[in-house]
Amino acid sequence: MNNSIARLFRNRIPAVLVLVTLLSVAGTTAPVPAVAAAPDEPRTESVLMRRSGGLTGMVEHFTVDRTTANRYAAEVLTTTASRRFRVLRSAYLPADPCCDRFTYTVVVRYSDNTVKTVTTVENTAGTPQVLLDVIQSTLLAGRTERRAQPA
Repeated sequence: MNNSIARLFRNRIPAVLVLVTLLSVAGTTAPVPAVAAAPDEPRTESVLMRRSGGLTGMVEHFTVDRTTANRYAAEVLTTTASRRFRVLRSAYLPADPCCDRFTYTVVVRYSDNTVKTVTTVENTAGTPQVLLDVIQSTLLAGRTERRAQPA
C-alpha cells in the first residue's frame, strides 16, 4: 500500500501543481485598454507643429494627418484625440524664455471642426508628459518644411 500511495503522489502532484499555477495566472491577467478617443469624441484629422528658435533661429513645420503612414503618425493622431491631451492648457511657458531654446506650437484639427493649440518652450518645468510625447512623435512622424527665420 505504501508503494501505491507513493506512485499516486509521484504521478499526480506535478500535474495538480501545474493546473493550480495556470489557473492562478489566468485569473490575474486583464486586457490592456486601447488609448483612443471615445466614440462620441472627435477624432484628430491633422497635427501641424511649428518648431522655432534654437541657436540658428530656424523655423520648421511638421505635419501629420490621416495620410501619413508610419507608426509614429498613428501615435500622434491617437494621443492628440485623447482626453488627457484635449484638457491641456494653451501654453506651458517658462518664467525666463532665455537662451536659444526651441519653442513648439502644436495645432490640432479635429473631425468636429474644432482646433486646439498648445505652446511650450524646450525644457520648461511642468510641461505635461502627454505634450512632450506628442512633440517627440511628431518630430519622428511628420513631413517637414524648413525655412530660415528672417533677420
